Amino acid sequence: MQEEHLAIASIPIQQWGALYDEKEAMAAGTIFRDLNKPFFAAEIEKKDIKEAAPKSEEQRERETLLTKIAETSFLLDDLTLYLDTHMSDTQALDMYSQKTKERDELKKRFAAKFYPLTRDCIIYCESGGKFCWQDGPMPWEGACV
Repeated sequence: MQEEHLAIASIPIQQWGALYDEKEAMAAGTIFRDLNKPFFAAEIEKKDIKEAAPKSEEQRERETLLTKIAETSFLLDDLTLYLDTHMSDTQALDMYSQKTKERDELKKRFAAKFYPLTRDCIIYCESGGKFCWQDGPMPWEGACV
């Protein structure tokens, strides 16, 4: 009895190509334009979106910085996956280095203005002689709402 095959998969190796900017990448789910193969498109009608309560200037600034940190982090995650199989791609390595520095600066800026997001942002408290979180509400205390 001869074994029959339904199909043979052929998967080309991913190439470096056109990239989305950070905001588009977050919405598309990838930084690589060539990998964005949506199965369907859905549109949200504006009438379905409820108006949120007005936000303070501080809250808008906090959310803007958090969004930028999330977008940069997403880009770094996608680059990490790419670099797993393309570890000598100099363009990707350069972008990874640049975006890592950018994210570190964003986190430091956020920590200085609001509160630390990660233990990388914990500051040394001179008065207490120990490491501590900055003063201010923690995210679980309503700082991010």
